[in-house]
Amino acid sequence: MSLSRALNVASSGLATAQFQTQVVSENIANAMSEDYVRREAVLITTHGGASSVAAVQREVDSALIRMSRAESAKMAHQQAIYEALDDYTVYLGQPGDGLSVSDKFSDFNTALTTLVNMPSSTEAQSAAVYAAEDLATSIRDLSGTLSEVRSDVEMEIRYEVSDLNQALYDLADLNSQMGSMPAGTLAAAEVADQMDALLDQVSGIVGVRISYNSDSTVSVYTTGGAALLEGTQVQDVSYNAGEGTFFAGEVEITPNKDGVRGIEEGSLVGFAELTNEILPQFQLQLDEYARALIQAFESSDTSLAAGEAGLFTDNGAAYDPDALDGLASRLTVNSKVSHDGDAEIWRIRDGMGVTSEGAAADATQIQRFIDVFDTKVDADPATGLSASISLADFASELVSAQASESTRAENSYSAASSAAELVAASRESVEGVNIDDELQKLLLIEQSYAANSKMLTAVAEMLDTLLAAV
Repeated sequence: MSLSRALNVASSGLATAQFQTQVVSENIANAMSEDYVRREAVLITTHGGASSVAAVQREVDSALIRMSRAESAKMAHQQAIYEALDDYTVYLGQPGDGLSVSDKFSDFNTALTTLVNMPSSTEAQSAAVYAAEDLATSIRDLSGTLSEVRSDVEMEIRYEVSDLNQALYDLADLNSQMGSMPAGTLAAAEVADQMDALLDQVSGIVGVRISYNSDSTVSVYTTGGAALLEGTQVQDVSYNAGEGTFFAGEVEITPNKDGVRGIEEGSLVGFAELTNEILPQFQLQLDEYARALIQAFESSDTSLAAGEAGLFTDNGAAYDPDALDGLASRLTVNSKVSHDGDAEIWRIRDGMGVTSEGAAADATQIQRFIDVFDTKVDADPATGLSASISLADFASELVSAQASESTRAENSYSAASSAAELVAASRESVEGVNIDDELQKLLLIEQSYAANSKMLTAVAEMLDTLLAAV
């Protein structure tokens, strides 16, 4: 080897070692940084023996990344449903806890049973009215809580849509930077880290397919194939609350809708299922229960004339089949017997429509009220409840059905979360920084640097000797 060639090899080795040190130092410094991916300097050797850094490579596994994002989208989907229903079921209660609608109905049933045996007792009459008011209040409060949950979900949808659009525009900016940036540099690796973090965020909101272009830019599509980002062109995602629909630009992406290339996973899918399917069904169950109560006590009260309200009312009015929507939120006890109204509590014994108080020992009307509990209520099939359910069983069936839906959501979220965590751990093992490994690399780089330094020293001494001889 000539002296000039040896000098070139040694100097290139020193430069390479210096760059390797920079890469390893950045790895160590960012070992705890979120979204940082470990870098590796890729070395090449020329025909003359000189070394150089060809590129800075990010240690990633494309298959693991795809799996991680897919499982994250599934988890976010189930998490959105679980958390919303978990908040609601706190107020729903459980049979036997004394607070649920089914327990309030049981208390009302017990109060009427006591009254039928003591029809002349003012205390028993008052207790029956109080129990009816508690039942109506419980149903109203539950409907109100359901409305609050729905409002919260609608707000979450708006937040998620806003975050999604912002992430897409940020990705468009990074695409612009990446397209004009030399590949394989530390700067390019940093931009790629930012892009991956944004893609992780996007995939948690909507399940996506990601296409990597030749210039290292990305294009993002829904799993149904609708474009969200192509180069620097963003298709803004929008939400129509009135119709419960989603669009990417002009293309509809509403999940679970026939004929639509809809989104399939992600938090927006969970929120859409809540607003379009689960919460409306819960509301219908409550409204149908309120309808059943009003109609049962209207039909069994022989003192009523056509169009007159019975014990349970729609804000004081008789049942109107055209006003079923939201009926549970308007359920009240007839003001004629209500403690907040006329407080003519004897009407719970004689009927809402009588003109004067009847015989104190006559329990005929009370028995009619009790008998109606065994009649079938013909629940709307859309409630998911049995059409032949009785009024006596409706409340417990309603509570059980809604609690079961919450339990299913919890189990689905738990399973999806476990899967997502398992894949995320595998991805972290590939992309994360192991400080011990990096320190070992530093030792090897130090040895390489020392060897190249000795070669430079030896070449310098040889040159000095030659020059001295001349």
